[in-house]
Amino acid sequence: MIHITDDHFVWLDVTDKCNAKLNAYNYADELFATHELYEVTEEGRDSLIEEVELIKPAIVRGSRICIEVGHLPKKYHPKKTWKDTDKELINGYWYVKMADIN
Repeated sequence: MIHITDDHFVWLDVTDKCNAKLNAYNYADELFATHELYEVTEEGRDSLIEEVELIKPAIVRGSRICIEVGHLPKKYHPKKTWKDTDKELINGYWYVKMADIN
């Protein structure tokens, strides 16, 4: 799931994956080995998780476990940009008149 903080930073929320176990397979270990994981609080503060053992306590505190994605563009307009545009779906691709885009 995508999580966007108030400062328009985008995170990939992997909390559910860190909680999941399939046939004793621990996804948290794999994610920790392949990505830098961050604890992101409800207030939007983030901190790097330096040990895999710190994942479960972070989840218990109510924080999200996330992977960095990046900043949104400065002129980001959530949902407003496409609201009143004329859109048409052709062969699985959406087409929009350029004059309708803000």
